[in-house]
Amino acid sequence: MDIGLFAPHEQHGPSRLVDLAEHAERAGFDSVWTSDHFHPWWHSGAECGAAWPWLGAALERTDAVRIGTGVTAPIARYHPGLIAQASATLASMYPGRHHLTLATGEALNERPLGFDWPPYAERKRRLIDACEIVDRLWDGGFHDYDGRYWDLDTARLYTLPERRPPLFVAGNGAETTTVAGRYADGFLTLADVETYRDELVPALERGATEAGRDPDSIRRIKQASVAFATDRDAALDAAEFWSGSHAVGFDEDVHDPREIESRGESLSREERADWGLVTTDPAEVRALIDRHAAAGFDEVELLVTSPDLGEFVDAMSETVLGD
Repeated sequence: MDIGLFAPHEQHGPSRLVDLAEHAERAGFDSVWTSDHFHPWWHSGAECGAAWPWLGAALERTDAVRIGTGVTAPIARYHPGLIAQASATLASMYPGRHHLTLATGEALNERPLGFDWPPYAERKRRLIDACEIVDRLWDGGFHDYDGRYWDLDTARLYTLPERRPPLFVAGNGAETTTVAGRYADGFLTLADVETYRDELVPALERGATEAGRDPDSIRRIKQASVAFATDRDAALDAAEFWSGSHAVGFDEDVHDPREIESRGESLSREERADWGLVTTDPAEVRALIDRHAAAGFDEVELLVTSPDLGEFVDAMSETVLGD
């Protein structure tokens, strides 16, 4: 079981997150994931640095840890060919240390830039186009592609890594999970264990079988949310920042962080606890990881909010990562 740490651009400045990536590697984390948003999930005190320049800085600062997006949405602001080029460049510079994750996205990435927020069916089709475009460009050579929403016209990537980076697809419902089964090297989800087991695993296996792929070859990754502090009240306070993401659905056409924050503030303190694990004890984080390992996940990526992220990383190093 690999254990990853999320570097949230929404909550911390990019220089602080580069330090966090370096700290996570020293502590023994296997991977670092980062958000790729234009607007954050909160307004007051928020940040929202750009993911792609940060990835290069974080990879250069570290030595071995795998670092990539979680997630990048190829809906309107990014052409999939540009995503493929950026990811291939990082993979050529840092072999074996970069991954790319695609998904159907959120309105906060597209609407602030003047793009429409399309219905799920269109976003799913854009994701499929993107997976096919990335796959073709990473194979080398010239390619034409006449997709439903994205095209290529005699396109070629001239800089390619010796080994392709893993392509992950993230989703929480059966339809996107089926796309992951067809195209992805790994599947990332926020879904609980029961939904994963009963709905998503069959969808993943169905997609893989339809594409003639071995479902067991697809890496299974869980993003788990943790609010950590030395006392429960402080942990609940830390969870407030993410309460907006808990109050707004991913499909909703809501893109103003002030509105997202207002919705989050409408939740009670105890309702914030539904966002994830609220704890003061690293042993409870260990139990969370073990529960997902037993459910068949290969990796757990921890999105942590805390008054002191460094304290959390050190606690994990001392009590969990060294096991």
